[in-house]
Amino acid sequence: MAPKRARTPSGDAKVSAAAVAAKASSKESAAKKLKVASGSAVAAKSSTTTTTTTTTTNGSVGGTKRKARASTAEPSASADKAAPKLKAQRRTRTPGPLDNKKAQLPAYTVRTGINPLPAPLLPVTRTLLDKNLAVDVSTPYMAPTARERQAQIESAAGKAGAGAGGVLKRDLFVFGNGDMGQHGLGTDVLDEIKRPRLHSWVASKNAEDALGAGGIEMVAAGGMHSLLIDSNGRVLSYGINDNGCLGRRTTRDPTIEAEVFETEPIAIEGLSPTGRGVVGGPSLEGGKEGDVEQFRATRVAAGDSVSVAVSDRGEIRVWGSFRSNDGLLGFDGTVGSDKVQFLPVALPSLQKYSISAVCCGDDHVLALTTEGEVLTWGNGQQMQLGRRIIERRKINGLTPEKLSLKNIVLIGAGAYHSFAVNKDGKVFAWGLNSLKQTGIDTVEDIIPVPREVPALNPKELGASVVQIQAGQHHSLFLLSDGRVFGTGRCDGFELGIDESHPAMQEVQKAREAWGRKRDEELKVEIPAWEKRMEEKKKKAAAANAEAGGAGAGSNGMSLDMVMTEEDMPPKKGVPPDEYVAEPVHIPFPASARVVQLACGSRNNMAVTEDGTVYSWGFGISSQLGQGDEEQIETPTVVKSKQLAPFQTMAVAAGGQHSILLAVRSKEVVQP
Repeated sequence: MAPKRARTPSGDAKVSAAAVAAKASSKESAAKKLKVASGSAVAAKSSTTTTTTTTTTNGSVGGTKRKARASTAEPSASADKAAPKLKAQRRTRTPGPLDNKKAQLPAYTVRTGINPLPAPLLPVTRTLLDKNLAVDVSTPYMAPTARERQAQIESAAGKAGAGAGGVLKRDLFVFGNGDMGQHGLGTDVLDEIKRPRLHSWVASKNAEDALGAGGIEMVAAGGMHSLLIDSNGRVLSYGINDNGCLGRRTTRDPTIEAEVFETEPIAIEGLSPTGRGVVGGPSLEGGKEGDVEQFRATRVAAGDSVSVAVSDRGEIRVWGSFRSNDGLLGFDGTVGSDKVQFLPVALPSLQKYSISAVCCGDDHVLALTTEGEVLTWGNGQQMQLGRRIIERRKINGLTPEKLSLKNIVLIGAGAYHSFAVNKDGKVFAWGLNSLKQTGIDTVEDIIPVPREVPALNPKELGASVVQIQAGQHHSLFLLSDGRVFGTGRCDGFELGIDESHPAMQEVQKAREAWGRKRDEELKVEIPAWEKRMEEKKKKAAAANAEAGGAGAGSNGMSLDMVMTEEDMPPKKGVPPDEYVAEPVHIPFPASARVVQLACGSRNNMAVTEDGTVYSWGFGISSQLGQGDEEQIETPTVVKSKQLAPFQTMAVAAGGQHSILLAVRSKEVVQP
C-alpha cells in the first residue's frame, strides 16, 4: 500500500488569488451555490427504466491541495516480498482528447438466470425490527439466504405497511479518519472521529423526506471516498476526487474550492432514477439540470480510486481509475482514452450481460452476472483477476473478461485477492496468497487462477458461505448459520481471536521457533561481524599511517573508518508477519447471530440480527470506533452516545474510515 502522499491538483483546479479572495469575501454566496448543487442532487421519486441506446460522455476533474493524503492501509511491521510495491505519486491530470467525444453503445437487454436482478432493498419497519429481520432486509446478500428465512422476511414485510408502525429511515453514522472529506461533513470536519457520529446532513435530509421513504438504502466505503444510495435510487458521493472516483466534477465554479464540493454528499452526474439530474460533460456544457440517463441504482462498490454502480435492471456504470505497482494504470485501456474517467460510463464489453452483484478490491473489480458468470478487470499484477496478465501488457487487464467459472452465486474481493462461490457452496479463491489470505494452505505466494478452498467446503462446515469480506491480507467468511470464519494475517488481531485460541497458539509456537532460529543464526553472524570490523579497523589504521598520521591525511582530513549500512551489527529483528493458514472460527457471544460483515485494510465490523455492531483488529485512525483504542483483540461492541438510541442495520469499511447505517429504535429520555 502507498505511504502518505500529497494530493496533486489538476490544472483546471488551480484557483487564482483573486478568486480565493472573492470566495473569502462572499462565503454566503458560495454556500448558496453549493446548496443549489446539492439541491439538484435531491431528485424526485424513482421510476422504472426502459431499454435504450445509451450515450456516455467523459469529463475532467481537479482538486484543491490539502494536507498530505493518508494511505489506504496502516504501515506493515515487515515488508511482504509478494505484495505490490509502493504506489507512485499521483500525477496531475489535464483534460484529454476524448473529453468532448461521445461513444455510442449497443442497446441493453435484461438477461435472467440463476441469480436475481439486484432489486432495491426493502425498507425497515417496526415489524421487521421487532422480529429481528431488519438487518437481513438491509443486507444486500450476494448469495441466497435460507429459503425459510427469506419467506419469513417477505411475509413480515408484507404486513409492515404504514398501519403497522410505518417505515423507519436509515440514518448515517461515520467515524475514523476524515482528512480527505471521506466523512462528508464539510470542510470544517476533516479530523478523526473516534466514535460513531450521526451524519448531520443525512439526518436533516431525512427530516425533510428528501432521501426517499427509507432514507439511505446502501453504502460503500473506498480508499478515501464514500458512496451512498438513497431510497429514491440516486447515488451520492463524497471524499477525495483526484482520480475521478466521485463520478462528478468538483471544479466547475472557480470561486469555490474543489474541497467544498468534495466534502459534501452530492449526486453523481449523468445518472438519475427519474431521467432528470445534473448533466455531465465538459465545464461549459455540464453541471446544469437537464435530461440524463434513467438509472435506478441498487448496488454500489468502491475501490481505492474506482467506483461502480448497478441498476435494478442489471446495468452497470463505472468511473474513476485503476493503479498498478508503478502508478496510474488507466481506466479502460483503449487506445487514445484518458487514464481517468470522471463521470459514470457503460463499458461496451459488459453491455451483453445483466449484473447481479459487484465488489471491488483496491484496484480491481468483480462482477457477477444473473447467469452465474464472473467478469474481472483492473490491475492484475498479483493475479487478482484470475487470469494471467503479462507485465509488459498489464493494461490488457483493464478490459473485462469472463472467467471459466460456472454457476457462481457469490463473489468477494480483498485488496489483491478474490473469491467466488458456486451454487453447490464450493468456494474458489485466487490472487495474492503471501499470508494465506485466500485460505489455501500452500507454499505458493500467488494463486494464478481460481482454485477451491478445501477448508470451506459446506459438507465439512455443515453450512455454506453467504458473504465474503476481505482486507489487505486477511479474509472473513459469514456462514448461513451465522458463524464467522477468518484466515490470513493475524498479528494485528485481524482475525478476532486471542492468544488462547488454538490457531494463535500455533502462531505463538511458530514465533518462538523463529526466535530460537534467529538466536542460533546470531551466534554465527555476530562473531563474523566482529571479525570483519576488526579487519576494517586495521585497514583504516594502515591507511592513516601511510597518509602521514593517525586519523589524518596530508591535507588534514580524517581517514577514519567509514561505516556503511552493511557494517551495522546484526540484530534479532522483528518476527515476520504472522498468519493463520486456513479459515478458523471467530467466536462471538452465544446469543449473537451475525448477519453482515465489513473489512477495512486491517480492521473489521460485524452486525448481528438485533442491530448490535462489533469491531476488532488494527486501526490507528479511529476506524474501530472504540475511542482511543488502536487495537481490539476480539469482537467488541461499538458504542457512542449518539448511537445509543439506534440499532445498526449495515456497515462499510474503507481505507481509514467506517460507516454505519442505523435506524432510531427508541427515543432518548432526557434526565
